Amino acid sequence: MRRLGIALLVIALVRVAAAQTGSVRPGDLLPPWSPGTLDIHQIANGGGNAAFMMFPDGTTLLLDAGDAELRPDGSRTAAQLIARYIRHMAGSDARLDYAVITHFHPDHMGAITGSEPLSTHGDYRLRGITELGETLPIARLVDRGWPDYQYLPPPANDRTFANYRRFVGENTAAGRFTMIGAQAGSTSQITPVRRPDPQLPFEVRIVAVNDRVWTGKGNETKVRFPALDSIPLREDWPNENMCSVAIRIRYGRFDYFTGGDMAGYPVPGAAAWHDEETDVARAIGPTDVQVVNHHGSLEVENPFWLATLRSRVMILPAWAATHPSPDVLKRMLSPRIYPDRRDIFVTLLRDATKAAIGERAAQVASDHGHIVVRVEPGGARYWVLVLDDAAESYRVTSVHGPYESE
Repeated sequence: MRRLGIALLVIALVRVAAAQTGSVRPGDLLPPWSPGTLDIHQIANGGGNAAFMMFPDGTTLLLDAGDAELRPDGSRTAAQLIARYIRHMAGSDARLDYAVITHFHPDHMGAITGSEPLSTHGDYRLRGITELGETLPIARLVDRGWPDYQYLPPPANDRTFANYRRFVGENTAAGRFTMIGAQAGSTSQITPVRRPDPQLPFEVRIVAVNDRVWTGKGNETKVRFPALDSIPLREDWPNENMCSVAIRIRYGRFDYFTGGDMAGYPVPGAAAWHDEETDVARAIGPTDVQVVNHHGSLEVENPFWLATLRSRVMILPAWAATHPSPDVLKRMLSPRIYPDRRDIFVTLLRDATKAAIGERAAQVASDHGHIVVRVEPGGARYWVLVLDDAAESYRVTSVHGPYESE
């Protein structure tokens, strides 16, 4: 009887979600999140990475809080823009059940120069994730290094990382949030916490972090990098990007992947194990929506990765004139790699980038704006809605879908 009741509830929620989303037109306001729906927002902040998610039970997660070339008019910091966006989408109960920092680079956590204001909570400066934590409650913070930060820590003179460590230390000591050290293969570190239902087919898996990657079997992982003392040259060691926290979200038939700045092509002369995409592709298989690795920079989206995931939707969180590389976009669009249709959504495709890429730049589905993936209850279908980022109206500029989850 309980399963029948859940099935009937899901059917009812699907009808409501489909009616709400299917009737949206350009110029409309985005209908608010509703129970049973999975929302994933790639926020266009102009100079970094930030994604806000609302799980089917209402649990909230922010993935990265990168520094920004301030938008829409330069009057607000990245953290202020992100916080305002979250408050608009989550309403009166706006708080973060989880925040995830994929890796310790400024465009994913905020750059510290020494001129930023000091926190009222301790001896650390406010920018990116530290500023966001000052204004929006965070319950759990996930990163790649907690508790000892011993695997390939950033240099001792890295101001941004040193500031982050003070932020973590003082806030955990005061009990303001709980720290979680990401573990590859885990499905228990990020879970629904607001109204959890074990019958709901929803899962967040940490696929890779530091030197470990999930194998695709149970919670089993393997070591993907050689021991550091076996690599003669320091320049050949894994770099910060390669240690990114990568996660997969699965909701029924729907799959979504985001991997921070992990790489897929070794630079000339580098070891083959610098290709991280191949191992991850073998583990996760076909994936409906993927966030393009490392903002579409030169060394990502290799043919095996693209052909294995066969993603219907690709989201590119671009912020620099080199995002994406012309060769990367060429591979992403190539029907020779996989023949299926695909739509590519870019948070900000700059004019200089369009000029360098040429006619392929016109083949993306959208070249600017906040990008919202809305998955209906149960996960069978999803839409992509692009929102205006020129002002904080958050009005819909285009609607794509419904797409059938594979």
